[in-house]
Amino acid sequence: MHIEEESMFKIEIKAILEGLKIAWDSDFRQVEVECDNVLVVETILAGGAVNSRMSELRIIHQLLGRDWRVRLRHISRDHNKVTDHMTRLPSLYCNEVQIFIKILVSIENLHESNIDRSANIT
Repeated sequence: MHIEEESMFKIEIKAILEGLKIAWDSDFRQVEVECDNVLVVETILAGGAVNSRMSELRIIHQLLGRDWRVRLRHISRDHNKVTDHMTRLPSLYCNEVQIFIKILVSIENLHESNIDRSANIT
């Protein structure tokens, strides 16, 4: 996705919008969206998207009104390590959305190390 010099708020909004479009077009009718930007989540959930000047927020509002179940929730930045890892992966298509069909080995390893650390805390 081409992001230029945009704010993190707008980048997060664009990412959520693209993800929702892909999910709808792929016939998913139950979707969970996690975002570590609390302002983005609150803006969407509080209905700030309805009358926004940002066209992306208005489109998100329209998409959420369709016949499907979308759960949007805020997660802490610490719980967003898999996403952070995926954004740093090298890409041949740096200006396009990437869809991962299989779980990458590096992500499995990251997930397993998080589980191991959690087990040691208890």
